[in-house]
Amino acid sequence: MIADFDEDPPRRQFETLIPLINVVFLLLIFFLLAGTMTPADNVAVNLPVGALSDDEREMPATLLVEADGFVWLGERVIDPKIAEQALKEYLADKGKERVAIKADAEASAEALLLLMEALRKVGVQQVTIVTERGR
Repeated sequence: MIADFDEDPPRRQFETLIPLINVVFLLLIFFLLAGTMTPADNVAVNLPVGALSDDEREMPATLLVEADGFVWLGERVIDPKIAEQALKEYLADKGKERVAIKADAEASAEALLLLMEALRKVGVQQVTIVTERGR
């Protein structure tokens, strides 16, 4: 009777990648730990003091633009096409060079651009358009 010896199954190719994968994971752990270390506590840094705090900062004048394009200046409602003179009076009373615009989402871009052009002619230096944070 002849003995039938089984041969070892051939070695699979991917087994040689396992040590490489182990080294890559070790390097990943090393760089994660080395990158999150805090700076030494013995280094003293003197931070500068700001000129204005949030309490002292002047709030800008707020203009509201309705969906139909009309602009609210305090208690007055005006058409943006003739807003220049009214804006000059309104902002002179307030003494403001900064303006925040709260425009309705349905307001036309034309009304907003007419208002911004009138603000530029009046001499407003900074205009901020207020929006809601997206969901």
